[in-house]
Amino acid sequence: MTPADLKMDVSPSAPGGLIIAGSHVPKTTEQLASLIDGRGEKLITITLDVAELLGSPGKTQQMLLSTANTAGEHILNGQDVLIMTSRELITGTDGGSSLNIGSVVAEALVSFLRFLVPRPRYVIVKGGITSSDAASKGLMFKRAEICGQAASGVPLWRCSAPSCKYPNIPYVVFPGNVGERDTLRDLVAQWALPSSDKDGATEWPAMQYQRLGTSGLKISRVILGCMSFGNEKWEGSPWVLPEAEALPLLKKAYDVGINTWDTANTYSNGRSESIIAKAMEVYQIPRSKLVIMTKLYYPVMEDEPDARPQPAVNDGRLVNQMGLSRKHIFEAVEGSLRRLKTAYIDVLQLHRLDVNTSPEEIMRALHDLVQMGKVLYIGASSMRCWQFARLQYTAKMHGWTTFTSMSGLYNLLYREEEREMNPFCNAEGVGLIPWSPNARGLLARPWNFETERSKKDAKTKRWFSSSQNKQIVNRVEQIAKTKGCSMSSVALAWLLKKGACPVVGLDKIERIASASEFLSVKLDDSDVEYLEELYQPLRVEAI
Repeated sequence: MTPADLKMDVSPSAPGGLIIAGSHVPKTTEQLASLIDGRGEKLITITLDVAELLGSPGKTQQMLLSTANTAGEHILNGQDVLIMTSRELITGTDGGSSLNIGSVVAEALVSFLRFLVPRPRYVIVKGGITSSDAASKGLMFKRAEICGQAASGVPLWRCSAPSCKYPNIPYVVFPGNVGERDTLRDLVAQWALPSSDKDGATEWPAMQYQRLGTSGLKISRVILGCMSFGNEKWEGSPWVLPEAEALPLLKKAYDVGINTWDTANTYSNGRSESIIAKAMEVYQIPRSKLVIMTKLYYPVMEDEPDARPQPAVNDGRLVNQMGLSRKHIFEAVEGSLRRLKTAYIDVLQLHRLDVNTSPEEIMRALHDLVQMGKVLYIGASSMRCWQFARLQYTAKMHGWTTFTSMSGLYNLLYREEEREMNPFCNAEGVGLIPWSPNARGLLARPWNFETERSKKDAKTKRWFSSSQNKQIVNRVEQIAKTKGCSMSSVALAWLLKKGACPVVGLDKIERIASASEFLSVKLDDSDVEYLEELYQPLRVEAI
């Protein structure tokens, strides 16, 4: 079966494949030699020493963790990786001890799979016990369906269950004695990504930075949205990642130069902020190297981590636990500082406007926090332009701190910010950091492609139900094909033309690795006109 048959991603940003070999039958060894010789520098080969695997369990696990991290980096770079056991045959003194050696090797390869974080493009496993354990214990296959044959006598499986580590990944069971000498090599070559450079790895543009509005603060042109880190049970959000999965993503973001992280105290009831603090601690990320943006307005229910009141009302058990009173602003900031384990917040944003609190009380409280050094800059999110202007000019009239940023819903499918808010911000020197730049994923994939989130997400249906959306998405897809980039990169490049730094939710290592792709996408005036010309004004949403 070809990559096209499997609908396998072979774009420049696609990850590499993974081949695992634990079998010691002669034919397997011959096939591995052919694979290594035939693929040359296009294949990263990592050998696990069986003698070391039979040593101290603690040292073995540490070695496997290090191996998984190394393999993960290569996979992220689009390189195919072969993990194989050393070819020197080690046998026991009797049948029982020899069988035990096979079990130890199989368990080691299972541990490697469990430690591996990035999702490979495919997984090929050679050897009977190895392929069985890798599927059931390493990849958590409970039930799988056969899709056909990757090669003659070589079955290809897929598991679509959410419990699977990599749902729907092509999984090839390659028996030890099946195939000719070059069968494995030919399969890996057929499924390989097009070469992008001499190392077989894609080189993404270096991250770029720009001033936030007319302030002196520089932020990354991609802002990492951290709403997807926390508690998957919070408001029934299965797309939210727990700490163990979120931490490697934050580390990768830092490594590729995404120095600006956007969160809110209400996200997973404070859990998102706590995970950011954990990342700084675990990876020893200097606080001065990050720009942390957080927000306040909504209640934080730390004693009920799964809860999110809808609607949230400043009364009853939530009285003074939300809104923009001086009391709540100060207490919310103290809570964020505690969870973030930091002495200051770089950019404190109003998540929504509290219409029951005067502009003077709101802006004086924010100004005092800046004067105290607990907040460096202030911003706002999702309100009407006249409301934002009223707050801004209240501060100006009193000589208080003014806003540096505005974060509104803005993308190719929803452009109502262009009526008043964007021109006002440009005139005032306020930076634009729009949220949902890919329209909750609609601009990142072909129109007919659905995900589990898009099927269930009520906000997608409410905000992006216009009949013009399909045509606009189709145009994004057309330009992406012309430019040789992802659809998401086109949508983000369009925002870049508007002077904005988008807040992007990146829930996979490979997406973070390729996040800067849009910086190299050049849209000329005709491209922009083609993307924009079908848009018709919509009702104002998300306020």
